[in-house]
Amino acid sequence: MNDVIIIAIGRELVNGRTLDTNSNYLARNITILGAKVSSIHIIDDVEADIVKTMRTALASKPALVITTGGLGPTVDDMTLKSVAKALGQKLVKNRKAFSMLKKRYDELYRRGLLHTGGLNEGRIKMAVMPSGAKPLANPVGTAPAAFINYKRTTVFCLPGVPAEMKSIFETHILPWMKRHVPTGHWVERSVATSSYDESVLRILLDKISAAYPDVYIKSSPAGFLEEKSLEVFFTSVGSDKDYVEKRVSDAVGMLEQSMHK
Repeated sequence: MNDVIIIAIGRELVNGRTLDTNSNYLARNITILGAKVSSIHIIDDVEADIVKTMRTALASKPALVITTGGLGPTVDDMTLKSVAKALGQKLVKNRKAFSMLKKRYDELYRRGLLHTGGLNEGRIKMAVMPSGAKPLANPVGTAPAAFINYKRTTVFCLPGVPAEMKSIFETHILPWMKRHVPTGHWVERSVATSSYDESVLRILLDKISAAYPDVYIKSSPAGFLEEKSLEVFFTSVGSDKDYVEKRVSDAVGMLEQSMHK
């Protein structure tokens, strides 16, 4: 099982104040790696909602669950508390996370970026994690991410600030996935057509899909009537790179041949 579930947490996401670019970034990069994102959830930073969503995600036994948001020093940052509850683990002050935070805040103070160094109540809060968690250094911000193994699922809890999330994903999660999550070779190609009516183009695409069932085919209108064109995307993933590339190429060729008749 190589399924990945993404959970984006934050009231600013569900009320539309902030666009959830994190899930888009994660989904795209995980898909390119050859793994499968089976679902994406955007939820409020409410403990009951986080616990429920996490338990539902774990029930499907994915290889990986990634959360974003809710790791900061304020009272509404309750991701780790909620994840601990969902996993049945205690919340404890993680010594390594505590050390990371003290070092980071002292460094920022020395550089003149903060008025005070050391740790206060809010900063210490970011070192409180589920008992089974391993903290991951945040190269861009302050709040450490958390790495947790739970039965057959691995959970990564990442900050919600996009620059911090991306840095931790590239530094820690991407190398981990390449080592531990069964991935494949992902191929995508697109073809611009002169058709602008999906209901007509569908007849041809259905024939191609029947001939190449392991290739996902999706038409996307550039703009109904105005642009007068549809772009067709062909995607597939598998363990054999040459096979996947040939199947996509052959499916594309069938469309292009039909278009020139």
